[in-house]
Amino acid sequence: MPRPGPVPAARRAFTSALAVAAAFVTALSVAVPLPAAATTAPDRVLAGGSLVAGTALQAAGSEHRLAVGADGDVTLRLADRVLWHTGTTGHPGARLVQRDDGALEVRSRTDALLWTTGATSPGARTVVKPDGVVYTISTGGSVVWKSAAGPGASLRTTGTDRLLPGALLLPRESVTSPDGSARLTMGADGVLSLTDGGVVTWRSPAARAGAHAVVAPTGDLQVVAADGTPLWSAGTASPGARLVVKDHGRAYLVAATHESVWSSPAAPVERVPTVVTLPLPEPLPEPSPVTSSPLGGTRAGTTTSGTTLDGPVPGTVLSAAPQYADPSSPAARAAREAQAQGRDSAAALLNRVAAQGSARWLGPQDATATVGASVRTYTRAAAAAGRTPVLVTYAIPDRDCGGHSAGGFTTAAEYRAWVDAVAAGLVGTRTVVVVEPDALLHLDRCGDRDARLATLAHAVTVLTRAGAEVYLDAASSNSFGWGTAALREMALRLRAAGVDQAAGFAVNTSNFQRSEHEVAYGRYLSALLGGTSFVVDTSRNGNGALAAPGGTVWCNPAGRALGSPPRATLDGPHVADLWVKTPGLSDGTCGGGPPAGQLWEEYLLGLAAAASW
Repeated sequence: MPRPGPVPAARRAFTSALAVAAAFVTALSVAVPLPAAATTAPDRVLAGGSLVAGTALQAAGSEHRLAVGADGDVTLRLADRVLWHTGTTGHPGARLVQRDDGALEVRSRTDALLWTTGATSPGARTVVKPDGVVYTISTGGSVVWKSAAGPGASLRTTGTDRLLPGALLLPRESVTSPDGSARLTMGADGVLSLTDGGVVTWRSPAARAGAHAVVAPTGDLQVVAADGTPLWSAGTASPGARLVVKDHGRAYLVAATHESVWSSPAAPVERVPTVVTLPLPEPLPEPSPVTSSPLGGTRAGTTTSGTTLDGPVPGTVLSAAPQYADPSSPAARAAREAQAQGRDSAAALLNRVAAQGSARWLGPQDATATVGASVRTYTRAAAAAGRTPVLVTYAIPDRDCGGHSAGGFTTAAEYRAWVDAVAAGLVGTRTVVVVEPDALLHLDRCGDRDARLATLAHAVTVLTRAGAEVYLDAASSNSFGWGTAALREMALRLRAAGVDQAAGFAVNTSNFQRSEHEVAYGRYLSALLGGTSFVVDTSRNGNGALAAPGGTVWCNPAGRALGSPPRATLDGPHVADLWVKTPGLSDGTCGGGPPAGQLWEEYLLGLAAAASW
């Protein structure tokens, strides 16, 4: 066999080129893989993608940003305002992950699950839209999860009991105690409130709609307006402090060293008036005819309550016609406004209140020249509705001793002229009138005692002669006292103010004492007065009074409820329950309320929601 000859140069070059090319292709397939599909875009994170601390998504066409914070919280922001967040503060190094199965999650540095949408939609992506909402969208284009129903804060009620340093509580968000009984809520109205068993036990004093709460890194609990303005602060400085809500109904700022640096006040415990914890001061006296007053007044003939020299015959015009429900009352107007705004649940509660009826209060704002005509118009409207109008005169000089409800006429002469005009408007009507709440309670505190008694007696006389069923205000079981001396003193004051010429007296006006306490108080006074009739204001005594270290809270106390609806009772001298205090009107600028006499819808809704009927 012949030996092979030498390989031509061209052939050798071609073979070498092929070898080099093969080696290059082999190297390329190992060192330069094909580029993978992108897992994020400026406004979205795709299936399998993630965002680490310090990174963010930016909505197309708006300033909305979804950012992963260094503290582990994922926030949706518009400029500096937080609109929504995952609430995962306290986990530095956490990242936002879009799982292949569709769930959007926040995971810790060690891959522990901190928060999840729980959505299931393989291949889904999450997008920040210009409307300020974060959406998870399926491969078919449908929404499988979103951060909120529209612009604004997301409703997030978490079972955790704490806020860590830097944590936010946005409007309508809350944290609860481990057993769920206590809840700290950031209200949409800008008030941070703590409830225990559904009863408000603490509220931040400042309020501005859209505000949020934050546990500042400096160790302070703050309420901050949407524009960044501080509204309220706990006033503490303890870097690293956390906020904790406890089962016993209190919230605490706890330092990094574990001691408390701030807490909400201890929940007040209702103080039961002594009327039910002690026996009556003396055996209840038997009603007996009284023909002369220790202070000079006399009883003669028959009074409007049916009392004669032979003894009382309890009765009331309310037996035939219940208390008038004025369609223009504050509750009725608020109900119509709520309905127009689409707040159906609020409207239903407000309508429920408005349907029960309430008194109309008359004061110096009802000018002497026109009050007679306005009273006549009001009482005629009530008669046309088949109801009994209930009026309250509240214009006596030195009214409320200069307190939240200060006012009244300057002189007794002005007051007498005014009450004469009121009486003129009542002629020919069947009206119940409660005369001057707190005037006898404050007899020795405001102005001249004798002048006030004479002024009240004049009002009773002219209103009774006009045909009204008149009840003099006699305070309440806890405001005046329950000792023998106090009861007798109130009986003497009532008689000196003309109660023998009236239908009787009223108790618990604008107060919160339970009906059983007030009925016992009224029965004792009635017996001292020979069996005089009395009515009880039940407008907001459904939960009784609220106690504080200095006594019961009388000005806008939290957690109260509407009492029994107005009705004729005819239970001996206790002839009726009335709503004398107009439900929902503020007692004054206390507890976050508006000035006295103005409607506080939030408070009224609370009273109605807590009612047991």
